[in-house]
Amino acid sequence: MSHIKLILTNMAFLILIACGLPCAGSGEIATQPDTSTIPFGRPGHGLNRTVIDTNLPGAYQVEIADVNGDNKLDIIALGGGTVAWYENPKWTKRIVSDKKTSPGVISTATRDIDGDGKAEIAIAYEFEMNNPKLGKLLMARQKGEGWVYESLGDFPSIHRLRWGDFDGDGKPDLAIAPIFGKSATGPDFQQEGARLEVLFGGSLAGRSEVDHKLVTHAIGVIPGPAQNRTTNFLSASNEGIWQHGFANQKWENRQILVGAGGERPKTGCSEIHLGKFADGRHFYATIEPWHGSDVVIQPERTKGSPQLGPRFVIDTTLKEAHALCVADIDGDGTDEVFAGYRGPGFGLNAYRLEAGTWKRLVIDSKIASQDLRTADINGDGLMDVVSVGGSTKNVVLYQATKK
Repeated sequence: MSHIKLILTNMAFLILIACGLPCAGSGEIATQPDTSTIPFGRPGHGLNRTVIDTNLPGAYQVEIADVNGDNKLDIIALGGGTVAWYENPKWTKRIVSDKKTSPGVISTATRDIDGDGKAEIAIAYEFEMNNPKLGKLLMARQKGEGWVYESLGDFPSIHRLRWGDFDGDGKPDLAIAPIFGKSATGPDFQQEGARLEVLFGGSLAGRSEVDHKLVTHAIGVIPGPAQNRTTNFLSASNEGIWQHGFANQKWENRQILVGAGGERPKTGCSEIHLGKFADGRHFYATIEPWHGSDVVIQPERTKGSPQLGPRFVIDTTLKEAHALCVADIDGDGTDEVFAGYRGPGFGLNAYRLEAGTWKRLVIDSKIASQDLRTADINGDGLMDVVSVGGSTKNVVLYQATKK
């Protein structure tokens, strides 16, 4: 890639609960989505913007998964003590858990782990930024039209959850990442690293310590060695990006990149995703530093090489950046990068590589984006994006379109 420069294009658009034990809400909530279309990518391509919820206070995380086993991808979002799912295609809102069940909810991971065709949802809750000793984990299971809950105990400062298959046995494993060590204190939180763990099989009986990293903000699951049929996971922390893989009955932890310098805790990386160029090379997309301002791309030097090429900072203007994802939206073979921020002037940006230049497009100025996920939600072969806004209380779907 040649010299990287930013091209900012301003756009403006019109803005246009289930019961369990204990009771989780009042059943389904009808929604009336508002939509608008955003030109994006190659000629004829765009994003159809649909607001599917305008009332999820403190919206913090979003997922895409088939919740009810109908082979359609649904949306799961959380905020303000509530976990909700939105059923594809009408996006009817249903409550999984509420403030009584999951106060201080911070993360979910959704997957059918028992093979009954319906998803379980691991829920991390009772999170408090300034009290790292707190944190709990439960498993929500579907029963009839509602949900029942199994407590999995205390996990201090629990912050991120992801499903993978780290030992290659074909069974789902749950990666758990606190943000701090339980003895860490502000303002720098450097006294103890976060204890990264995996529950093999999603069970406490398979609890395994992976590593400790200072101020671990995000994790992401990536493919492991093809011959082992495993997944690995990446962590983003004050110590940069690390890859964690399980082989020969032990964890192997390798640093990939350092991230931003500076004074801790404003160092290292805050978000991480693995993207791909049309020539087959991968790249690491990061937000730097913790809750930082920069979007950074670091590519493989050559396809499959452990050596990285030059580090490109493609944006430095975000305020409290908190969301990141990569996806090939327009089918040109190279992933676009999406980054959201929740600070002053909040919004969602996209970055597209054109002739060696990353061009920036403001996708949405009406969402204080806290999280992003991507998948082909409607089965048309095009990748779609979902985001949630904290202070804006919204859940927004951006479906890729092609004329």
